[in-house]
Amino acid sequence: MSRREFEPTQEQRDNVELMISFGIPQTDICSVIKNPESGKAIDEKTLRKHFKEEIATGATKLKALAGRRIAATMLGRAGGIQDPRAEATLLIFFAKTRMGWSEVSIHKHTGLKGGDPIEIRHARDDLKRKLARLALTSTAEKTSRETD
Repeated sequence: MSRREFEPTQEQRDNVELMISFGIPQTDICSVIKNPESGKAIDEKTLRKHFKEEIATGATKLKALAGRRIAATMLGRAGGIQDPRAEATLLIFFAKTRMGWSEVSIHKHTGLKGGDPIEIRHARDDLKRKLARLALTSTAEKTSRETD
């Protein structure tokens, strides 16, 4: 008795395409796609052979669908999100992930030599150093006068 070759149904094709687009590993997909003839899960070789197009295009189709929805929302077109709070969240997410925007702005200043930080001195720090040096000098002079 010869077996007929596995023939996927449209529902199986749609499910594989969706699971691929979600990033589900092929080994996991195989466990839920059953061969109607045997009632057993298909193997990876069968999956790759019979669902080649779905594997190749599933992720791209979902990204395009999501992109259309985002664009419709941003441009105020039909099919976009109507809730203003959800729209704001979507726009912020898009700006961060696709445009490189961020909420935190970090400025790093470096000096000329090998990227070392710029040393910033405040006038009061200089004054403290000068006073400390004068105190040491006057103490040394006082000590030397006393020994003379």
